[in-house]
Amino acid sequence: MSTKHERTPDQGRQLREALAPYLDVRKLRRIAATGGDLQQALHADARGDVPVEVHALLGALGAILRPAYRERITGLADVAALLMVEMSSLEQEELRAVLLSTKNEVLDVITVYRGTINASMVRVAEVFKEAIRRNAAAIIVAHNHPSGDPTPSAEDLRVTRECVEAGKLLGIELLDHLVMGQGRWVSLRERTGW
Repeated sequence: MSTKHERTPDQGRQLREALAPYLDVRKLRRIAATGGDLQQALHADARGDVPVEVHALLGALGAILRPAYRERITGLADVAALLMVEMSSLEQEELRAVLLSTKNEVLDVITVYRGTINASMVRVAEVFKEAIRRNAAAIIVAHNHPSGDPTPSAEDLRVTRECVEAGKLLGIELLDHLVMGQGRWVSLRERTGW
């Protein structure tokens, strides 16, 4: 039995086709992933002719995708949901740090690194730089695998160990390191039991 709230794949295609004269969807995804102004995804030649509804849609999407300041994280699924839409479709590896207060409230989400199609060279000091600046009590680190497979690599495990040790020295706890794939994610804390 179907309900009127179900969405078929055709509806998504129809919406993309209707927006295509005004909006570059690939660019929209990239901009959403970096936290930029979604209005930049509008086609330059169509900006003057874009219906007010398309501008309103971009404004609403921007508001929905940005984590609310002091939004409370109650579990790893909250962090995964916060980042999965943006990170699972990226074509390059990115590493982000979710800065948290003593009550696990989101202070900010910082993009620490953008790498290549299959690598990101991580300097641990950079992971904690904004956390120190913002007086964060804890962080959760997340990065994506553009291949879509969230299986942690040896490098992922090494970086995680280094971040755990650095966090202990700095008094900023690394609560977890999530690896994002295509619609799936892995918790390195659960996987390794550090």
